[in-house]
Amino acid sequence: MSQILNVQIKIPDEYVLIETNRLKELEENIEDPIWDMKDLKNKTKMASDTTIQDRLLYNPKFRKELKNKGIVHYPDDEFRRWRVNAKKMTQFLEENFEDIFNKE
Repeated sequence: MSQILNVQIKIPDEYVLIETNRLKELEENIEDPIWDMKDLKNKTKMASDTTIQDRLLYNPKFRKELKNKGIVHYPDDEFRRWRVNAKKMTQFLEENFEDIFNKE
């Protein structure tokens, strides 16, 4: 015969209960607040630079917002590398997931 014990535990206001995966994700963003193209490929699980550029970075639907909100630094004559604000991009990816990852 199995028994069930129901327990209530009060969590103080200064603590928050979150999933382990979410905690790890937050810790990674704190440790590495700026991504390069390799990091962006890893986070989006896209295989190539071209795919990321076509679907996201150079997509007319997203490019202006990514640049104007400081989410992405596009390579230029002074700094020829991609730089991505990890926190802002994470939020952007969550908000635009369907549009980015669904083929039209």
